[in-house]
Amino acid sequence: MKRIAFIVQRYGIEVNGGAEYHCRMVAEKLNALFNVEVLTTCAKDYMSWANEYSPGTELINGVKVTRFEVEHPRDLKRFKLAGRKLRKKQKWYQKLLSYFGQLENFKKLTKAKSRAENEMAWITEQGPYVPQLISFLEANQDNYDAFIFFTYLYYPTAIGISVVPHKSILIPTAHDEPPIYLEFFKDFFKRPKAILYNTESEKHFVNTLFNNKGIYSDVVGVGIEVPALRPNPAAEDLIKQAGDYIIYIGRIEVAKACDELISNFIKFKADTHNTIKLVFVGQAFMPLTEHPSIIYTGFVDEDIKFNLLKNARALVIPSIFESLSLVTLESMVYGIPVIANEKCEVIKDHIHKSGAGFLYANQETFATAIQTAFSSSTNVEVLSAKAKTYVAENYTWEKVLDKYDTAINYVADHFSSSTSR
Repeated sequence: MKRIAFIVQRYGIEVNGGAEYHCRMVAEKLNALFNVEVLTTCAKDYMSWANEYSPGTELINGVKVTRFEVEHPRDLKRFKLAGRKLRKKQKWYQKLLSYFGQLENFKKLTKAKSRAENEMAWITEQGPYVPQLISFLEANQDNYDAFIFFTYLYYPTAIGISVVPHKSILIPTAHDEPPIYLEFFKDFFKRPKAILYNTESEKHFVNTLFNNKGIYSDVVGVGIEVPALRPNPAAEDLIKQAGDYIIYIGRIEVAKACDELISNFIKFKADTHNTIKLVFVGQAFMPLTEHPSIIYTGFVDEDIKFNLLKNARALVIPSIFESLSLVTLESMVYGIPVIANEKCEVIKDHIHKSGAGFLYANQETFATAIQTAFSSSTNVEVLSAKAKTYVAENYTWEKVLDKYDTAINYVADHFSSSTSR
């Protein structure tokens, strides 16, 4: 049985970020087909990268997980300084700082070292900085048949692939965001032996930006399964409190445009005076605005989350930085339509292909989308059927696992044949 290692920045039952959750689902599914191990960090919080898990090995849902300590938690001062020293190129520097909420503090550039030095400094401070994991890859690469790296943006993947490019499979979770325009990534996206994309739009974007069509690739995505709902008193209380509501699920942060969502919703409420509420499910990484029609649940377990999702009128996604959006697909499994920012190409594709959602570009169209979702003239049954059909036809584990199996065998067999010559 082939031995496969997943490399990801965070991993655990409590880690519910999109890419990290995606990685855990795939690792658990492939564990029945291969000897799977996850190589990750002791970090739980992606903002600080503080070591919260114990280093060493443990089993999570039957998967062997080996953790390495982050050498130092993210120092925000060093991180900001690293961003500050990056050279300006087509205004992406300002976009980068704005993305991380630091534009106002760093309007002026300091004297810079070489671009390569400054970019490497930024990648190191972006973290999580785990040189022990990289050393482990160097020392143990012959013990694995393939390495599957999740998310291009973080240190373990950005640096790790250069150690084992001949055995690497990259799941980039890439989208049009400022960091991807770093010079560092021009070579990075040509190093993997194989790349598995989440969507056709992601593949097109990466191929166009990096001219790497020659690398073995496929569009894989993920299989979507949601648990059968059980009665849950905590969820029932929240549902009763919310009444008619739309829901946001995920990290509550500026980078996900949650500040804009709150602003848009409060303006919508002031203009319409209706009873619709907005429910936020997830951990907050930004100051929260209190409003009588906004409910913040904080982090909740999966049973409560899915009960809240199933009883919402619509899921709302304000972010423009998405590579797949698992929660969008989970919503559609339940037949719940999606209201999304039309600047997000990935979710716009989901909505156009499924016919099960609404797009908005500004305050006016945001209000129109909500009103349409709640309108008595909107055929909810038809929307629901379209959403369920879209996921059933495109996101099954049988198809996903078959594509992973093909890619793993391609990488492992290609390396085996090249070393036997």
